[in-house]
Amino acid sequence: METFVSHVRHQLSKGSKILTNGDSKSPTSNEIWKEDDRKTFVSDLRHQLSKGSKILTLGDPEFAKSNERWTEIDRKTPAVVVQPVSEDDVAVIVKAASAAAVPFVPVTGGHSPWSTIEDGLVIDLSQYKSISIDVEQHRVSVRGGVLMKELQLELSKQDQFAGTLGHPEHHQATNSAAAVANGNTVGVIPYMIGGGISSYTPLIGYACENILAARIVVANGDVVLASETENSDLLWAIRGAGQFFGIVTELLLRTYSPALMGPGGVRQLGTLFYPTERASEVCSVLSSVVSAEDHASAGHFMVMNDPSKGRILMVAPQYFGTGPELQKTFKPMTDLGPLEHNHFPSTFDKHSDHLSWMCSTGDFKRFSQTGLRSINPENFHKLVDLHKELVETLPGTERSVFTIEWHTKTPSSGPRETQTSFGLKDVDTWLNILTWYTSPDIHEEVLQFDKRAQEIMRSDSEEKAFVSYTNTSRSDPVGHRYKDPAAVEKLKDLKRLWDPKGYFTKELL
Repeated sequence: METFVSHVRHQLSKGSKILTNGDSKSPTSNEIWKEDDRKTFVSDLRHQLSKGSKILTLGDPEFAKSNERWTEIDRKTPAVVVQPVSEDDVAVIVKAASAAAVPFVPVTGGHSPWSTIEDGLVIDLSQYKSISIDVEQHRVSVRGGVLMKELQLELSKQDQFAGTLGHPEHHQATNSAAAVANGNTVGVIPYMIGGGISSYTPLIGYACENILAARIVVANGDVVLASETENSDLLWAIRGAGQFFGIVTELLLRTYSPALMGPGGVRQLGTLFYPTERASEVCSVLSSVVSAEDHASAGHFMVMNDPSKGRILMVAPQYFGTGPELQKTFKPMTDLGPLEHNHFPSTFDKHSDHLSWMCSTGDFKRFSQTGLRSINPENFHKLVDLHKELVETLPGTERSVFTIEWHTKTPSSGPRETQTSFGLKDVDTWLNILTWYTSPDIHEEVLQFDKRAQEIMRSDSEEKAFVSYTNTSRSDPVGHRYKDPAAVEKLKDLKRLWDPKGYFTKELL
């Protein structure tokens, strides 16, 4: 540490300062938000909130539960957690915090590393949630902290998507389903406004392309409607960059007939296992299969540690059609002679149940997503070798998974015609790096593996073509996340209009 500080000190210009924990000028939490000011703020706010809302501080029994997150990486401890029960409450909290210059962040499902703050205020939306379904218009309104599983179940309870896990031909087609994420405890609204990759992208595009209107609490506490006829530029921004403009309290979303997924509204899930030594061969055949335009599928090709199989490759297609059609399409994969393979039908209400193990809170997890030009067998083989190096040299990283995610091409009509700020609609292949470890002592070492994985898979691209997913990779350059320079300038103009002081991060200022 001392060597690093000394090295940097000699490179900085005159007047620059480096403050460490021992420096008296390093800000403490009390200097950010003094205790007396905090107590006054809490007292005043308590009288403004509606019945049922809660204000939690460090000594309250519910405080620790509210502060749980998907990852322990950089998890901070706020001074205050407020749990509103209405949109009006959210507006009151934002207005009060902005006026008092109190830093705040919202939280829904707790997956975002940006949903935590030191000493400031967390707006926990878990107690404010509702869903309204319009069957005839194929619309659903989602409010507050609704989670993915809750949306799926509510649609099912309203006979919007019914069925069991029997044979596909035994299901009855029902009315509609919506674009959802691949995690039961992911918040619906933050997922949608950040872009929204899902298994249904080949059918209906990214989630943000299905936002019809929004209600958003902006920096001064006003509640603003954004639609095609009112504040349409703000709606455009919300579709892909909404997290930088306010707290979106409600989305009106487009829904679809489940018949899009296959007979009876059932998709097919498959698993095929191969030894890691066959990485290049399997990757080459898979690339050929999923690049064909004769079917719609999404899926993951991953290297992972299986409790019973050890380090192994798994191909997990999600196919929109019947079981026999899946078998026919992926026959080149079974012809390779996998160690094991099977497939089974899955209905909308159970969309992500098979991934529930990834949603547990605690431990140290980092998830990054990098857009790829294609599935490159040579690069993937190097990625598999890197995964081996990670789990063999850093104990406690065995649950880390390196994945290529694919989506077949989305039809150019329909949702794809929606105007959005999301600049990655043409990306069909993603590198997903989930690093999962148990000790904070290896943070930096694990981070270097993440960076090396991206370097390997980007080795066939020039830097100007680099793509990073807008929501999970916010620390990457804005030009990697929003590829259209004109769109970036428009977003900056809108940021200066709606959040000039940067209450909702300093991004775009």
